Amino acid sequence: MLDDSLPDRIRPVTVRHRWTILVASTGGALEVFDFVIYGFFAQNIGAEFFPRQMGVSGQTLSFTVLAAGYLSRPLGGIVLGHFGDRYGRRMVFISSAMIAAVSTLLIGMLPSYAFWGVTASVLLLTLRLVQGLCLGGELPGAVIYAVETTRMRRGFVCGIVFVAVNLALLLATTVNMVVQSTLTSERISASGWRIGFLIGGMVGLLSFALRRTLAETDEYAQAIGARHREPLAVLFRSHLKPVVTGVAACSLVGASSGMFIGFMPSYLQGLHYEAREIASAQTFYLIAVAACILVTSYAGDLLPRHYVFRAGTVLSALFTPIFFMAAARYHVDLTAWFLLAGAVASLANGVYACAIAEMFPVDVRFSGLATAMNLGLAASLGLTPLAAHIAAAHAHWSPALPLVACAAFAFAASFGMRSLPRRGDAEEASRRSHRKERA
Repeated sequence: MLDDSLPDRIRPVTVRHRWTILVASTGGALEVFDFVIYGFFAQNIGAEFFPRQMGVSGQTLSFTVLAAGYLSRPLGGIVLGHFGDRYGRRMVFISSAMIAAVSTLLIGMLPSYAFWGVTASVLLLTLRLVQGLCLGGELPGAVIYAVETTRMRRGFVCGIVFVAVNLALLLATTVNMVVQSTLTSERISASGWRIGFLIGGMVGLLSFALRRTLAETDEYAQAIGARHREPLAVLFRSHLKPVVTGVAACSLVGASSGMFIGFMPSYLQGLHYEAREIASAQTFYLIAVAACILVTSYAGDLLPRHYVFRAGTVLSALFTPIFFMAAARYHVDLTAWFLLAGAVASLANGVYACAIAEMFPVDVRFSGLATAMNLGLAASLGLTPLAAHIAAAHAHWSPALPLVACAAFAFAASFGMRSLPRRGDAEEASRRSHRKERA
């Protein structure tokens, strides 16, 4: 029996809720795994599908396909968010899992240019676009399930979703390390790069099978009379301010990942740090983020979430320039510094998605969250490494400027983070009050 006298934010999470969040988390994890795997093997994929006679280097065209798939995510998030608000979270969540899993599996089995010619290249691009469109709704959908399935420890269960995301990064890194260490470069180019996509596709199909056991979220099911026929129009007409606030909040999270995962390897190797040392430090960074998210997301249930997020913006803006100055002037212990960076990043990572979701009413929540997350993360993740590379020519601390700018943007946005009253919260509070009076 649950103790009805406890506030919702600290009541225990039931077995049903744990199962729902576990299944929902596979979506965001699959999203990260697939895109990271492609990045690891982009050079091999380029050689397989874009030969030299095309006139452009295979690596350039391969990264162009990677970018195309990534840039299609915002459109996918907006479209899937619209359908999720209009027709239901469960239908969208199941459909996107199946299509994304099949696309990933087909990439792993797609014949190369040597067998199918330009048709293979076009199909690769098409599958990446379809994959990106579907994955644009995966992580927002997982957060929606976490927020709408329970009123108990919403922030903590959202944190579990992002722990799964970071564990997927670790899995992708592990797959890459195993492939690189057990296969020759010739075997990797011929077929070894396909292993990650086959694993991702099979995990995606498993996720699809598990999602079929999910019911519609409680809050959406209760709000059937409040659904709009055109949720996107309602979103941009009446809820534009929380969309902008959400984009700004996501920019810091994307900038942190772009900086410490995307930009750091090439930058630190230029400072004469060893590649193996950098890879090891980044692994510890991901572990630190995953572990600390459990703490910061729980703190967001005990304190106002925007306070925790705001602390993360300030610490990120202060810590990152210090990191660059220390790395450039001294040969520092990268593992220790990356562990600190992970702890700092977890403050924003642990609460931002739940805080954004709570700014929108249930009838436009999927559209609002998917739009904000995909626009904010895509822009900052894509542009931060480039901006940091350009800024690096000026001073030891200057590569930190893009992240500092995003932190300032997010700090300003944190003052607009205000959660809306949720359907049923007032009634639940009233029932608890009456029970206390009768007791």
